[in-house]
Amino acid sequence: MRRSGRVVFLFAFSLLVLTLHSCSDDDIKETYPSIVSEFSDIYSNDKGTLYQFVTDSQKKFLISNTLTGYAASRIYRGVCGYVANGERATLYQLQAAYVLRDSTATPRRDPTAVLSVWSTDRYINMQLQPRTQGGRQYWGYCTDSVRTKHIFLSLYHNQNADPTSYSETAYASILLDSIPNRQPEDTITLSIRTFGGTETWHFPPSN
Repeated sequence: MRRSGRVVFLFAFSLLVLTLHSCSDDDIKETYPSIVSEFSDIYSNDKGTLYQFVTDSQKKFLISNTLTGYAASRIYRGVCGYVANGERATLYQLQAAYVLRDSTATPRRDPTAVLSVWSTDRYINMQLQPRTQGGRQYWGYCTDSVRTKHIFLSLYHNQNADPTSYSETAYASILLDSIPNRQPEDTITLSIRTFGGTETWHFPPSN
C-alpha cells in the first residue's frame, strides 16, 4: 500500500510576525488579516509556481504571492488559509491533504481520532487526529459493500508500527468520482474506526 498518488506535501506558509512582540493587542487586531480557511484544489504552472486555487465552495482565485518549487503542471489538494482581494488572494497558510485511493484489495482499519467529516459537491473531506511519533502512516478508503443506490465505505488506515505518542492533525479527501461504480443518485455511508469505537457518517445525493 502506498500513499495516494496525488498526495504531495505542501509546506505551510505563515504571515511574518517578527515585530508583533512590540505591538499592543489593539495593534495586532488592526494589522493581522482575517484569514479564511477552505479545502481547495491548487494548480501549478509549467514552471512549478502555484498560480491559482479553487475552493470546495467553487470560488476561484489567482494567487498574489509567489510560491515556487512545486512540480510543474500539477493539481495539489490542500487547506488554503487566504485573504481575498477581488479575483486574487494571498495565501498565508497551506496544509497538505491526502487524496485517498481505493484500498479495498488490502483492507486495514487501525483507529484514529476524528475531528470532523463533511461532504461537498465533489469530495468527502475529513479532519483527522492520528496518534504518532513522527513515523509514516498510510491512508485510503475501502468499498465495503454496494447496494441499490447506497455505497458503504470505510477509512483505510495503516498505523505502520508508528507509536501512538502524541496527536497531530491530518486532512484527507475522497474524490467522489473516484469511488468505483458510484452513481450521482447514490447515498454514501462512511465508517471510521476511532479509539472509542466505529463512527459513521451518511451523505445523501446532493441533487
